[in-house]
Amino acid sequence: MRPFISPRSQRHLAQAFPIWLALLLIAGCTHEKGDYERFRVPPAAMDITVTDTWKSVLHQDPLPIASEAEPALDPLIRDILKLGPWPPKDQIQHTLLDTAWSTFIHFEGTQISVRGIDSILAKPGKLDDELNQLSDAFGRWHVHFPNDPVPAIDLAFTGFNYSVYPTDDLLLIGCEFFLGVEHPSVRSLPPTIYPRYMQERMVPDHLVGDALRGWLLVHFQDQHYDPQGRLSEELLYWGKVLYLTRCFAPDIPPHALLNWTPEEWNWAVKHERTLWTELRREEVLYNRNKMDIQRWTSDAPFTKAGAIPQESPDRLGWFIGLRWVEDLMARRTELDLQGLMDQQDVLPFLQAYRPGS
Repeated sequence: MRPFISPRSQRHLAQAFPIWLALLLIAGCTHEKGDYERFRVPPAAMDITVTDTWKSVLHQDPLPIASEAEPALDPLIRDILKLGPWPPKDQIQHTLLDTAWSTFIHFEGTQISVRGIDSILAKPGKLDDELNQLSDAFGRWHVHFPNDPVPAIDLAFTGFNYSVYPTDDLLLIGCEFFLGVEHPSVRSLPPTIYPRYMQERMVPDHLVGDALRGWLLVHFQDQHYDPQGRLSEELLYWGKVLYLTRCFAPDIPPHALLNWTPEEWNWAVKHERTLWTELRREEVLYNRNKMDIQRWTSDAPFTKAGAIPQESPDRLGWFIGLRWVEDLMARRTELDLQGLMDQQDVLPFLQAYRPGS
């Protein structure tokens, strides 16, 4: 499923809520949001391994023997397509996998999709541009986090199961999720699983942002994400990841980073103070209820929380979390990106935040 995780982040909101609430009433200085430029360093020169398992599906290649298979074939067969165990332990398992793989790659819907990848994404220059952006992004990542892994990249067809399947060592991208809303394979998706508003976001321009954001979400979640956290901690985790994504991939406009249109971004900016008032109402930020948290963070036609109107974009909690981080980083000029991720307490972000400034 496309939004394959719903992160919620860490630690407890300090009990000094009235203190920071009072601070928010003090007029803050105006500044450019984010202070991104100091982190947009030249990318380190790196050799990133790139594979194209979608081409094996397009060409209807037989399943290779395990010793000759690309590493990305392991999660694709076992975890994503769930065709069976990989590598196969004996000839019987291999025969069963051969049959399942052949059925999958020859299925008419599969071939319609991979031909779309070939004609839309793989047309001259398109995927090359996306890969160059990802390579530069991970080059900047390596400058700021030199001791952390840099993943290999695989361009795959996942049968509309995952748009991004990240591990520390692999960033597997389901290219079919970026064919465009009018492609036949997208239009034929069941609306009960992929409603129209989700289909409209399946555009080529979202590939780099979705891939990088998804990898960062998973990479940091063990150390920086608490699935039992409060709404405030959930929003902070999203805000950190979105901020890092903008630092590493500066060509992605902010609206695209959230899979919004420019109009949806402008709506959020215009109503930022109102959103903040709604979040503060009845101490919503303290809430641990998963349903209430999802109202602010999940894909939907609009943000179904409190008195927020239906003309709003969804996932407005992402936006607020990003604004928290932008305001803190604009004021804490000594803080680097690793230091940002290590800031687990929400309170300093709330103290630095100036909604609508």
